[in-house]
Formats: sequence, structure tokens, C-alpha cells
Amino acid sequence: MSRILIVEDEPYERLELKGEICALYGQDKVKVAESVEEAIEVVNTWKPALILLDIRLKAKSGLEVARYVRNRYPTIEIIIVTAYNEFEYAKEAMSLGINYYLSKPVRSKTLLETIREALQKNKAGAGSWAQPIWPLLETGQDTKAGAYIGFEVNAVLAAGFEKVGEELGEYLNYIDSSLQHGRTKTELKEERVIVYLERSIKDLTTELNSFGRDFEDRFAHGIILGIGHSGSTVTECYLRALAACNHKIFFPSHRVLEYDQTVGEGKNKYDYPLTMEQKLINLVRRGDTAQINEFLHQLAPALVSLSDRNYSVLRTWVEGLYNSLEKLCISEGVLLNGVSALKPDSFWFSAEHLERNLKDLVNGIRAQLEGRIRSQHPLIAQAVDYILEHYQKEITLLKVAQELKISSGYLSRLFKEEIGTPFKNFLIDLRMEKAKELLQQSGLGVFEVAFQVGYSDPNYFSEAFRKYEGMSPSEYREANAIP
Repeated sequence: MSRILIVEDEPYERLELKGEICALYGQDKVKVAESVEEAIEVVNTWKPALILLDIRLKAKSGLEVARYVRNRYPTIEIIIVTAYNEFEYAKEAMSLGINYYLSKPVRSKTLLETIREALQKNKAGAGSWAQPIWPLLETGQDTKAGAYIGFEVNAVLAAGFEKVGEELGEYLNYIDSSLQHGRTKTELKEERVIVYLERSIKDLTTELNSFGRDFEDRFAHGIILGIGHSGSTVTECYLRALAACNHKIFFPSHRVLEYDQTVGEGKNKYDYPLTMEQKLINLVRRGDTAQINEFLHQLAPALVSLSDRNYSVLRTWVEGLYNSLEKLCISEGVLLNGVSALKPDSFWFSAEHLERNLKDLVNGIRAQLEGRIRSQHPLIAQAVDYILEHYQKEITLLKVAQELKISSGYLSRLFKEEIGTPFKNFLIDLRMEKAKELLQQSGLGVFEVAFQVGYSDPNYFSEAFRKYEGMSPSEYREANAIP
């Protein structure tokens, strides 16, 4: 595939470059971009093999494109074409693994020879970057994945990093160049590097520990290498490698973890730490920073201990805490703008790492509660205000739409787009969270709580509460009474 992207903001030079390259490779193989943003969009959607990149663009440096590409598509070749032959630019380009640096004006012969060489290098080294292997493994296409790999896989490594940023492409290149023992194939999976090995993992642990130390010395932060082997398929080895990597939090002193080390008998039943969750909710509601930080310092190691070396359980619990905090925000009419839940590939290096993660989450939520960040859409902001004012009464989507003088269908669609949940679910969440507050903090009877949150039938309220919380209102009050 000889797709070539030209990133140049000067119209005449852009046209001249395109004309020369199209004459050799064809119109359909060449695209142009005038800005960093446009270039990144073309890279993501068109997937070129080669980029001709001007450094000095009008608004931003072309090196932003280079950094983006190196992080996400490390096998794309880049040729710097610029009138500025400055050492600092050249030095950064070299640090990004860019070996082609041409000064304007470029002779046609030199340009085309450099393009030909870069495309040959891309073809030899890139292999199938446009076809990542891990999505095939996660969708049960083991045979197809094996064909793309091209050799028998005896082990898979999943490398995770304590810090992830613009260096991700550099991590991949370093791992790829350091683990050349027999045939290997290396690729990015979101924020990890996956390595498929032909070599048996036997006697490799010592070597990997040495590599881990070298990596930490070079990049000044931690790495974990999860090993999956002895699987009957590539998929099984891959999933075992990821599982081993995920268990780093239970083995904080390890740089290398084999899947078999992480497998224990485990418990038959894991009880969700509901009391801890409720205490956190109450502290966030009160906004006492010192007490919140002190509690999170206790909470993180407690979750690690209670989950008994079971990453899936630990992750489910952390997601549960986030969901409960999200419901607290909904009960206050606040949207979690910019406060994201766990990424699919998230894991933790230690209890301290988890504590920092929880603090970032809680601080983000508290900032929005204190600032009362609402939807930017004026109609949804009005709708939320109306619901907060009238949730104790009979309220429907149609009634709110009539108040706003819009159709109920339009409000329903807008509500889902802006809030991320249907109107009905938002109203239920709001009423139930308010009910939990009243049950915990007031002496009102269950029937009075029902009326206070908009339910005219106490029996229906009790059924709805049990469905929402997994226990009756009375049981909830008993379990969560504030001393």
C-alpha cells in the first residue's frame, strides 16, 4: 500500500509536491492536509504508509503530527520536508525515530528516491499495522490471527506501564528492538504493548527481569510484563498475558508475572463493600477534603485485600464506586463532564496507584458538585432545573416537554445525548438517591419518604427501591444508619 499524505500549508508548494508524487504513484494514492488537525484526521481515517511533513505550519508545529503518529501508528514512515534546517527540530525528529530530513528546495530526483526508500522500509517493517492482531483474538478469530502473525506462537507478553503518554510509540520501539530472540511480532493495544513470541518462555524470566530493570532505568518509571504461555491457542496465551499484567497490583514488587503465579483458589463469594461505599458517598456529599483523603488512604488497600488477588472483582468494585458517585451527582442535577470512568485497559501498579486514581476521580466529581456544572445545552439545563424543583410531584417527559415548549420526542433524544441516560432512568436515579438520603439522615417513616420523593403508593415505592438497591427501604436504613 503506497498511500502518501502531504502535510504542507503553503498552497504553491503543496500543489507542486502533489503533482510530482501523483505522476509516479497516481491521484488515488496521494492526499494533502494543511493543518495539524486535518493531518491527524486523514491519518486516522485513510491510514497512509508515508507522510511528507512540513515542520513550520501556520498555527502549530508539524512535529505534533509526528508525535501523534509515533504514539499510535509507529510503523508509518515520516519524511520531514522543511525550509528550516534547525538543529533542535532535527534532534527532536531523530528522537521520534524519523530518519528522513530534507531541506527545501528539494530536487525532484532526491525527493522521489527518498519516498521510494521510505515506502520500501514501511513495506518491510510495517507488516500489517493496518490489521492489528489483538481485535481478532478478542473476537474468537484465532486462525486468522495466526495467519497474520506468520509463525507458531509459544508465548505472549503484555507490557503495561506506570505512566502512559506521548512516549508510547517509543516504548513499543524499545521493546521491539530489545526482545529479538527468534521471531516476534509487536503491536500496540490501547495503552499496552503486546509481543507474540515464537520462542518458548522457558528460561526467559531472568532475561525479562533484566530487561524490566533496563526499561525502568531508561524511562524512569515502572513496567510490568505479563506472560501467557502453555495455552492451547494464541487467544488463550494472549488472554493469560493480559490477566497476568492486570494482577500487578497484587504483586507490586514484581516486574514479570506469569499467569500461573496469579491463579489462586479464590473465594466462592465476594461481598461488595457497601458500607465503605456509603461512607465515601457521605464524605463527598459533606465535602470534607481532609476526611475524604484519609478515607481513600484506607479504602485502596482495603479493596486490594478484600478482593483476594482477583482483579475482576477489584475492577468491578471500583466501577461500582464510580457508578454510585455518578448517581450522587445526578441527584444534585450535575453532569460528570470530563470525569471519565475506568478505561477498558486500566490497571494499577500498587494500592498507592489505586489510591491516586480514586483521589483524581473523587476530586473531579467534587469540583463539579461545588461548581454545579450543568449541561451546556440550554434546554437540558432548563429540563434538569425543572426536574429538581418538581421531582416530589407527579412528573412525566411530556409534562417537562410542554414546560419547555418542545416535543417530547425531541426532549427524549436530546436528554439521552446530553445526559447519557434516558429521562425515565434519570428521574428514577434522582428519586432513589434522594430517598437514600432521607432514609439515612431523617426519622421519616418509609411511607413519608415515598411521598417526599414523588411516589404516591408506598408499596410501589418499596418495590422500586428494592429493585434499585437490592434491599428494602427498612433494610437500607438499618444497614446505613449514621451513628
